[in-house]
Amino acid sequence: MSAKKSTKPVAKKPAKKATVAKARKPNALHEKLIKLFTRPNGATVHDTMEAGFNYPAMAALRIAERRGLKVTTKKVPGELTRYIAKRA
Repeated sequence: MSAKKSTKPVAKKPAKKATVAKARKPNALHEKLIKLFTRPNGATVHDTMEAGFNYPAMAALRIAERRGLKVTTKKVPGELTRYIAKRA
């Protein structure tokens, strides 16, 4: 036995339109955080709170990662944790 083919016409989906990325307005708070993290000694949680970012510092580091920076943390016993971002 052979399989019977359907004779119905197949409707094609319309081609997707090319999306153009919108230019986003720079966020002033994000700019402050990037400046803090790119300092030679980096920034502490206290520094980010003074800048107005009242969330965990790791969330602020993700902002820096999305901008193409390489982020690290430095913990010295007896001192505050330093969060550092460098150009990749």
